Amino acid sequence: METQSETVLVELIRYNNWANAQVLAACQQLTADQLAVAAPGTYGAIRDTLEHIIRAEADYVGRLTGDRPQPSFKWGDQAALADLTAFAGNVASALLDAIQRVPPTHIVHEEEDGNTIDYQARVLFIQVINHGIEHRTNITTILSGCGLSAPEVDGWGYLLAYPERFELKESSQ
Repeated sequence: METQSETVLVELIRYNNWANAQVLAACQQLTADQLAVAAPGTYGAIRDTLEHIIRAEADYVGRLTGDRPQPSFKWGDQAALADLTAFAGNVASALLDAIQRVPPTHIVHEEEDGNTIDYQARVLFIQVINHGIEHRTNITTILSGCGLSAPEVDGWGYLLAYPERFELKESSQ
């Protein structure tokens, strides 16, 4: 049986996955030149930011489970956006599965360059949400700054996308 906090955590990951899908869908309509646009204070170009989000989430899954999803393309080859979107769907499924299976207090052990670090998995859970919001905001800021339509990927947008999940009831007076 899920606890209330586990249910909220699962919903936050569902939100994250939905928001990624919305941004990727909006970017499918962009030209190569538009995908190459960056803005001061953001991660970088839209395409680079999309790749960064999805690559990081695959890495988080690997840290949580020991089994990192692998794309059908090489990261340095600038994959087609459709291929990146397909991989993002695989990562989203793996991330949701990991969140449901890995307890928040599970110890993640990492070794790199002769250093080790151990921490609770819930730190990665926080990172998934924060990282996604930060970089999706980078992308929507760039889109808006270019006069392009940016998807609404906040909590209200999620509510309107899934009204039945949140028992949304509207009435007119």
